[in-house]
Amino acid sequence: MVAGWIRKWTPDTLKNRILLSFIVFLIAPMAWLAVYNFRETEQMLQEQASIKNLEQLEAIKTGLVDVMSLVMKTGLLLEQDTILRSTMKTPGAYDGIQRKKLIENKFAGIENSFFLTGATVYYTLADFHGNAYTSFKPRNALNYQELMNEDWVRSLQGEGGGRYSWNANDDNYVVRERTKSSKMLSLYQLLRDDSLAPFAYGRFSIDYEEWFDRTTKERGQEGSYFLLDSSGRPMLSSDPSDTVAFSAAQAAGFSRAGGGDGKPGNSLNHQRKTAADADSFSIADQGEGMLYTFIRINQLDGYLVKKMPLSLLFKDITVQKQRFFLAFSCILLLFVLLTYLISSTITVPLKLFQKKMESTAKANLKVKLPEQGRGEILALTRSFNFMIDDLNALLEQLKLEERQKQFVRFQVLVAQMNPHFLLNTLNTIKSIALQKDEDDIYEICISLGKILETTLKTEVDLILLKDEMMLIDSYMDIQRKRFGHEMTVRYDIDADLEYALVPKFCLQPLVENALLHGFGSSGKQGSIAIHAEVRRESLYIAVRDNGVGMAKAAEANAGRRRQGIGLQLIRESLELIFKNQSTGLAIESSEEGTKVTLHMPILLSKPYAEEGNSHDKLGAVALADYRG
Repeated sequence: MVAGWIRKWTPDTLKNRILLSFIVFLIAPMAWLAVYNFRETEQMLQEQASIKNLEQLEAIKTGLVDVMSLVMKTGLLLEQDTILRSTMKTPGAYDGIQRKKLIENKFAGIENSFFLTGATVYYTLADFHGNAYTSFKPRNALNYQELMNEDWVRSLQGEGGGRYSWNANDDNYVVRERTKSSKMLSLYQLLRDDSLAPFAYGRFSIDYEEWFDRTTKERGQEGSYFLLDSSGRPMLSSDPSDTVAFSAAQAAGFSRAGGGDGKPGNSLNHQRKTAADADSFSIADQGEGMLYTFIRINQLDGYLVKKMPLSLLFKDITVQKQRFFLAFSCILLLFVLLTYLISSTITVPLKLFQKKMESTAKANLKVKLPEQGRGEILALTRSFNFMIDDLNALLEQLKLEERQKQFVRFQVLVAQMNPHFLLNTLNTIKSIALQKDEDDIYEICISLGKILETTLKTEVDLILLKDEMMLIDSYMDIQRKRFGHEMTVRYDIDADLEYALVPKFCLQPLVENALLHGFGSSGKQGSIAIHAEVRRESLYIAVRDNGVGMAKAAEANAGRRRQGIGLQLIRESLELIFKNQSTGLAIESSEEGTKVTLHMPILLSKPYAEEGNSHDKLGAVALADYRG
């Protein structure tokens, strides 16, 4: 299934395969590696920026906490000042102008201590005797009864109320000419004497909006700064136009992630912590492309936040990415063009080579390719032309051999015609001999007819051993009529071996040699014994005579012009029929006779009944099995 899918999406042409391989295995991994490295670099820059932002926020937080601590210290100084305490506890001991002057001198002395902090602090004191004092010009005329009804006084008067409380969202009550801030960071304090008896209410307000703007102004190019309350609402912003945009981001951080406890949630997919504790961390909002860094201010139960655009953080890396991918695109385009050209130098000649091969095949291999080009293409062209020459030579040789086969076939047909004619003539002679009562001639014709019928069966090379024995008997009948004296043939063959397949006429030449050379004209009573047995899956057949032996036979036939070729033909027949099988022919001769033994693979065929009781098909099947 996978292999089929690969074949389906793999281009068919070599050129496109080479191009696809370069893109998949070289260009694509390089591009992925470059993107991965840039992402890791951006992540590293983001973490470094988060650490830097935390350091800046820590510095701003430290400054704000220092101002708040200083305000608390001044509240304690005012509380411990004996003159101020006496004035507030026994205002009747001083006239109004003197009391005001004393209090204002104390305020002025304290304001001088805030000169180095850069923060403006506004003081409000109210005793329990209907007198109120401020270090500033209030927006509305002071009214002691109205002042006592304000929330900050009520919070100090209420049961269970603390002695100190901070309000980061106190309304600005100073005249517009002095400050345009809308909110103040106020410390509400209940002043007490040494016996812990309260004697005045104090409100010490820091113009922290002005201080926040002044502190973050020098860092404004790096992003925007915000001060959030415990619910996540912005109280201060270095860039008021950014408040709405930030509200959506902080809402996602506080509300969606379960910020019911007043802390930003830590379960968003886009956030990444850069601190071990939950009081300082960073959130990278990839959707808005912003990096938010939080640090908690426990004194205000809120958070100081820096919002930094990722585009500003990744400005340099973005330029590098643009340059890299521009250069990579140019290199990729050049690489593809070069790959296309180089592959074309291979595929175009190969395509031309393919067309030439097709035209050569259509032209019956009579057209050669022009030997052009260089390198492997030229070598391939020459090899093809050389192959064409060899093929043409082989075709010519095959045509010659085919003509020779036709000629041989014609000669075989002619050779078959002569025995047929001879057989017909023999049948005529047999009929005449029967009419004239020539029994010897009739019997010779019958025996000779059997031999001729076996000779005419050219499609069969193997016959049953008993059929070969019948041919020998027919031949011996003719020879007995010829020589006029008795010659015996004795068979020592088991009944099972009578159905062994042997080459046609493999024993008749041996019997003929025994008669012609072993006995000749000696007049000796002839006896021939034929023995067959099986040894190690081979059939051994021995033909033994009691003739004069091969030595005397050679002396008697010394003047004979034509030498016998029967034994050589038997050897060649065995080798031809039983290819790559164990065969052989051995001769043993003495003055008491000659013994010829031949062996071949044993092939047994079970007899079966058929029209005419013919076993020709058995021989044809066995021959097909042993001709490879």
